[in-house]
Amino acid sequence: MWLDTSSEELDVKRRASRVGIELPVRCKHGATRSTVMLKDLNPYGARIEGLEKLRIDEPLYLMLPGLQPKLAFVVWSRDRVSGLEFEHRLHDAVFERLVSEFAIRHYREGHSPKQAPVRRAA
Repeated sequence: MWLDTSSEELDVKRRASRVGIELPVRCKHGATRSTVMLKDLNPYGARIEGLEKLRIDEPLYLMLPGLQPKLAFVVWSRDRVSGLEFEHRLHDAVFERLVSEFAIRHYREGHSPKQAPVRRAA
């Protein structure tokens, strides 16, 4: 079964805010190993891009840097983008290390990206 809703509709059900990440990670899905792009992360799960035909509740392993393979289950999937829930949440220190090393810059700095100042003609 594929979920035909956008991930934004699931934001209200999310237990923690997501942090933007751009990190290629290895993934084991059944007997297949591949590389996916980790796009978002929170202590409870992640969003990945790169695998097709994932089904709700399907298990897979993510090889996050410095960790043993992390078991996760598909909670939504659309096209080549899927949301995962970890079997066991990430420890706070592990999550903070991943964010400090791999998060998109404005997430590492702890605030939204600054908008460029508006220049007015003289």
